[in-house]
Amino acid sequence: MKAELRLIDSIADFKKIRDEWNYLYDECQSTTIFLSWDWMFTWWEVFNKSISSKLFILSVYENNKLIGVAPFHILHSFPKSLIHGRTISFIGCGEENTDKIVSQYADFIVKPEKQEIMISAVSEYLNKNKRKWDFADFQFLLEDSVISQCFTDGVTRVHTQLSQYGNRFYIPEMNDFDDFLEQMENRWSKMYKKKNRKLNKDGDVRIENSLDIDTAKVAFKQLADMHEARWKNRTDINIFKSELFNEFHIKLLERLVPQNKASINTLFLDNEPLASYYYFTDKAQLHYYQSGFYSKHANRYSPLFLLVCNEIGLAIKDKKRFDFMFDENPDSYKKEQYAAQSKPMYRLMWSPYKSRMLKHKCAKVIQANYLKIKNPLNKYKKNN
Repeated sequence: MKAELRLIDSIADFKKIRDEWNYLYDECQSTTIFLSWDWMFTWWEVFNKSISSKLFILSVYENNKLIGVAPFHILHSFPKSLIHGRTISFIGCGEENTDKIVSQYADFIVKPEKQEIMISAVSEYLNKNKRKWDFADFQFLLEDSVISQCFTDGVTRVHTQLSQYGNRFYIPEMNDFDDFLEQMENRWSKMYKKKNRKLNKDGDVRIENSLDIDTAKVAFKQLADMHEARWKNRTDINIFKSELFNEFHIKLLERLVPQNKASINTLFLDNEPLASYYYFTDKAQLHYYQSGFYSKHANRYSPLFLLVCNEIGLAIKDKKRFDFMFDENPDSYKKEQYAAQSKPMYRLMWSPYKSRMLKHKCAKVIQANYLKIKNPLNKYKKNN
């Protein structure tokens, strides 16, 4: 039986597909929490009221069974350029920079043995419905993403561009925590041992996990306070000041904490909080999302460094991959400080119109030059 593609373009149908989506998601071991129905529906629930967009989820069925999902929406105001027009993007991407969630590793949700069917169905549908879209922009893709194989048959007339876009940093497989310390750059392993001894000598040390939604909400507010204290005079954008950012995470915690898929862990000395670390976990992967610390004891203990090291140790013990996710810098501090390895990430663009791809390249050059002129650090570098 030929595959059947069904378009989901209403929130009611988005809700209805939840059980089928979750079943398929659980069957696909390569998927991450950012492709779960909970993550994507929560994002749409919160952000669709602040952006000009419509649902464009392509669901593919075989013998009336869901075998693949392309979780798209079409934006009319992203990436903030009239050049792009109606832009296909993954749900989880397209919000304002001041509200940025940074959903990563998006892709089709499809089992390996059904990938060719999915690629063919989506490519054929989009090629036949070119009047519905003008551009497509997908960021934070992994090297083996299924979506990057669309429109590569040389028949469909959709222009594509795949380029490297940052790196994924992660802790490679290790035997135990001692192995982890040995893999770290020497000065960082010495620093961990010194600071850890000092911390444990000065009082009662504990790490408190947010095991229920009430403690998670308290921990989230505390993390926001740490972030504010640390960055107040150092940046113009404090993401925790965004009402939509906060609304998204509270709703998401309400959905994920009961499933043990999200937690905010806080390091205490006696009853004083020192540092917090917010993560998501599923399918033997642990994703480092946000963190913060108070400056009061920062020099004495380096509490966030200690907390992250200890969390990496627990991940190694539980046979989970500790994932730092995206970093624009290929020589990130994570290499020496946490013995992390990296893999390239990618950005993929499509358009039925070659002229739009060319205009996009020109717009990127103009934007880069504008940011270079406006960046106050340029004046500092020139005068020093």
